[in-house]
Amino acid sequence: MPGLFLRTRPFLVIALVSGLVFGCTAAKSSTRFYVLSPMGEGAGLVSEGEGPGALSVEVMSVHLPQYLERPQIVTRSGENRLELAEYRQWGGNLRKNMTRVLAKNLALLLHTPRIAMSPYHPPDPPDFRVELEVMSFERGPDLRVRLSAQWRLSGGKDGRPLVTRISELASPAIEPGPGLDSTIAAMSSLLGDLSRIIGQAIVENSGK
Repeated sequence: MPGLFLRTRPFLVIALVSGLVFGCTAAKSSTRFYVLSPMGEGAGLVSEGEGPGALSVEVMSVHLPQYLERPQIVTRSGENRLELAEYRQWGGNLRKNMTRVLAKNLALLLHTPRIAMSPYHPPDPPDFRVELEVMSFERGPDLRVRLSAQWRLSGGKDGRPLVTRISELASPAIEPGPGLDSTIAAMSSLLGDLSRIIGQAIVENSGK
C-alpha cells in the first residue's frame, strides 16, 4: 500500500494543478466587457440647418480620478468603500471612451461634424473648447449612478473663459441583477445629460 500511495501521489498533484488552471481559465473566459454609448439620433438642441450654423468644438481634455483609471468597473458599497468588479471590465480605456462619447454627443446635439478631440487639434481655431474634470462616476450603495463633474467652456479663438460649472447628476435606482448592463446604460444616459448641458451652454454663447 505505501508503494501504491507513492506511485499515485504525482498523479494527484497533476490533477490538482490541472483543476486550478482550468478554474482560472474558465473564470477568465467569463469576463464581460462594457463600453459607454452615445445618445441616439434626433437628440439635437437645434434643428438641422437652423441655429448658430456649423459650430466647431474641440474637446480639449477629460480627466478622471485615479480610482477610475483601471480596467475593472468600480462601484461604491459605502461612503468610503469602493468595489472592483474583477470580471466586469471596460472594453478599453474609460477616459478615452468618455472623450469619444462626449464628442459624438456634441456632434449630434449641435448638428455639426466639426468636432475635434485632443491630441488631434483642428487646423483652424475652433469656436469653442471644452474641458471636463470628473470627480465621481459610479453606482452607489443606493443603486443610483452619480456623475459629478466640473466642466469649462472657453472661446476657441481667444481662449476667453465663458462658463465654469459643477454639474451633479444622478440616475433613478437600478434594479439589481447579475450583470452591469443597467448600470452602464445609466452611466451612458448621465453622460448624455451632461453633454446636453454643455451643448446648451455652447448654443447660448454662440451669438456672443
